Amino acid sequence: MTRLLENRKSLHKQVVDNQTQFEALETRLHQMQPLANLGMAWAMTAHELNNLLTPIVSYAQLALQNPDDVELSQKALKKAERLSTQAGKMLEKVLVLANSETTQTEKCNVAALLDDVFGCIGRDFIKDKVKLVMEVDKELCITADAGSIRQVLMNLLLNARHAMRQKGGILKITAAEEAEFTRIEVSDTGCGIAPEKLHNIFSAFYTDGKDKGNGLGLAFCQKVIESHGGCISVESQPSQGTHFKILLPK
Repeated sequence: MTRLLENRKSLHKQVVDNQTQFEALETRLHQMQPLANLGMAWAMTAHELNNLLTPIVSYAQLALQNPDDVELSQKALKKAERLSTQAGKMLEKVLVLANSETTQTEKCNVAALLDDVFGCIGRDFIKDKVKLVMEVDKELCITADAGSIRQVLMNLLLNARHAMRQKGGILKITAAEEAEFTRIEVSDTGCGIAPEKLHNIFSAFYTDGKDKGNGLGLAFCQKVIESHGGCISVESQPSQGTHFKILLPK
């Protein structure tokens, strides 16, 4: 009987000790979460900077290769300058990404944002034989952080181009009002995504193993859209293409 009581006391002490250790670990993890968020924000920002640096280098090379064509060189350098400015603004948003907040919002014309993105990366679509179909109301506007939404659109368009880089295809972009939201859709006729991989598509660092991407682009897109009070979804069929849908509050 005495041994039984002693064993019971010992077991009770172990349970209490384990509970104390668990609570201490939980507190520690909670304290470390801001650092984890900040690390993720830096990783996402680095990914977006890389998206911007690629066309910056491309336009700089274009200017260097055509020194006698003053007009072409000036246009290329102006685009490189604009992209460099966007890159600088991305660095200012690291803490905003870490805290899932939006920076100062403004009224943005959706067609103008898309024109800006294609002005930076459009040459690559022509080179890859990707046909563009755009159905966007020229007057359609959203209230948003223009720089972040621009990067979301760039990510989706680059993904679409990547999916069609071997055989070409059709890239379709539509934007319209839908109830209390603005709907933006990006569809391609590329290689598509396997059904078992779709549920992980917005997970940070998730890749399908077929390319050199780091799996942060779509995680960044989801974080930005949700910070605006919106949502992003995806549908896809292997060998048929992929369809992204964004809903943003008006």
